Amino acid sequence: MQQTDPVELAICQRLALVGTCSMDLLTSQLSDYSWAEVFDAVKRLARDGTVAIKHPGPCLCLPRSHPVNSARRAQAIPV
Repeated sequence: MQQTDPVELAICQRLALVGTCSMDLLTSQLSDYSWAEVFDAVKRLARDGTVAIKHPGPCLCLPRSHPVNSARRAQAIPV
């Protein structure tokens, strides 16, 4: 089993609760981490297919849970 970075786990948990949201909203809700930490973790999660990043307009990035890896997310998020 792959070890999950704490910020990545926090992002997955938050997105499971709120769904699609802006990077600004995500970083404000994860105030224990810097904007850069959250952004880097979202990029890593997007590369491995855990989240998808949508770019609906300039300077707006909407991470959301990716349905392909729902089984992996279920293992990473305590119920």
